[in-house]
Amino acid sequence: MSGFWVGRFVFFTFFLMGVGCFSLRAEAVPRSINDIVAFALQYSAELSALDNEAKAKKSLAVQAGTPSNPTLELEGSTGTLTGSPDTGGASIGISQEFSLYGKLRLRRKALEREAEAMVRKRDNAARLLKEEISTMLLDYLLSEQRYELAADMVNLNRELAAIAGERFKAGDIPELELNITKVELARAENRLLEVDRARLALRINIASLTGLQEGDIVLSDKLSSAVPSPQTQDLVKKSLSLRPDYLALSVEREKAETEYRLARVEGLPNPTVGIFAQWQKNSVEVGGMSAINRDRILGLRLSVPIPVFDSNNGGRSAAQALLDAADYRRKALERTIKAEVEAAIAGLSSADRIVSLFDRGIIPQLTENLKLTQEAYRVGEVGILSVTDQQKKFLEVHETYLSALHARRVAFIKLESVSATNLQGGVQ
Repeated sequence: MSGFWVGRFVFFTFFLMGVGCFSLRAEAVPRSINDIVAFALQYSAELSALDNEAKAKKSLAVQAGTPSNPTLELEGSTGTLTGSPDTGGASIGISQEFSLYGKLRLRRKALEREAEAMVRKRDNAARLLKEEISTMLLDYLLSEQRYELAADMVNLNRELAAIAGERFKAGDIPELELNITKVELARAENRLLEVDRARLALRINIASLTGLQEGDIVLSDKLSSAVPSPQTQDLVKKSLSLRPDYLALSVEREKAETEYRLARVEGLPNPTVGIFAQWQKNSVEVGGMSAINRDRILGLRLSVPIPVFDSNNGGRSAAQALLDAADYRRKALERTIKAEVEAAIAGLSSADRIVSLFDRGIIPQLTENLKLTQEAYRVGEVGILSVTDQQKKFLEVHETYLSALHARRVAFIKLESVSATNLQGGVQ
C-alpha cells in the first residue's frame, strides 16, 4: 500500500512540474521586428544553400587554376612472336602540357568572379527576405491594432446596449432602439472574430517564413512608433554602389569580360613537352656471323596542335555576345533602381504627411465627439442613430489612421530595401 501512495506522489510531482514548465513556456517574450528578422536571416535554409553554392564556386576557381597532371608513357616490343627473338625494346617517358598565354589565370579569375557574384546574389536574397519578413510583421502589427480597435468597439457597443436597456426599462426609449443597439453589438462581435481570423492566418505565415513557433510571435513594436527622417540627398547614387543585385551584375560583367579574353587565347594551341628513354636490341649479321646490338637512347619530344580547322571563332563570338548582354542587363537594372528609390522616397513623404494630418486634429477631435455623443445619449439629448453614426465614423477613421501608420512604416522599410541602406545608420 505504501508503494502505491509513493508512486502516486511521484506521478503528481512530475505532473505539476510539467504544468509549471508549460506555463513558463507559454509566456512568450516580446521581440522587436529587427530581432525576428535577424533570427530568420540566421536560420534561413535558402541563404545557407546560397552560401554553400558560393563556397563551391570558390573551390572550383582554385581547381581551374591548377595545371594539368603530367602523362607517363610506357612502351615495350619483342620479336619473339614473329620469329626474331633477338629483337625488342622498351621505352619510358613523361610529358607535360603547358598552358600558355595566361589561360589558367584567366580561367581562375572567371570562376572567382562567378563566386563573388554568387555572394552578391546571396546578399540580395537576404535583402529581399528582410523586406518580405518586415512587411509581413508590419501586417501582423496592423492586425493586432485592428483587433484592439475591434475589441474597443465591442466594449463601446456593450455599454451602449446596457444604457439602452436601462432607458428602455425606465420607459424613455422604444424597444426598436434597444434592438438597434443589440444589432450593433452583434456586428461588432462578428467583426472582432473576422479580424482575429485574419490575425491568426498572418501568424501562421510568419511562423512558416521565420522558423519561429506561433506562440513566440509577440511584437514589442508599435505602429505609432516614430519613423526617422532619412537623408535622401544623393540616395539614388549611393544605392547604385550598395545594391547587391547591381553589384552582382557588375561582377558578372567582369566575368564576361574575362571570359572574352580567355576565348581569344583559347584558339592558340598549348604545347606538350616530353622526355623519354629507350632501350633497343637487335641482331646484326656480318659475314655469316650474327651479333646482338644494344642501344640506349635519351631524347625530347614536342607536340603542338595545328589550328587549321578550329581556332575558337565560335567561342569568341559567344563571349562577345555575353559581354554585351551583361552591359544591357546592368543598364536596365540601373534605371530600375533609380525609379524604385525615387518612388520609395515619394511614398514615404506622402505617407508621413497623411499621418501628420491625422495626428494634428482628426483623431483627437473624433475621440472627443464620440464621448460627447455617448454622454448626450445617456441623458436623452440625442437619439440612437446619432450614436451609431458617430461610432461608425470613429471606426472608419481609426481604420484609415491605422492603415496610414502601417503605410508609413512599410514605405520606410521599402526605402531601406531599395536603397540597400539602413537609414538609421549603416549599410544593410
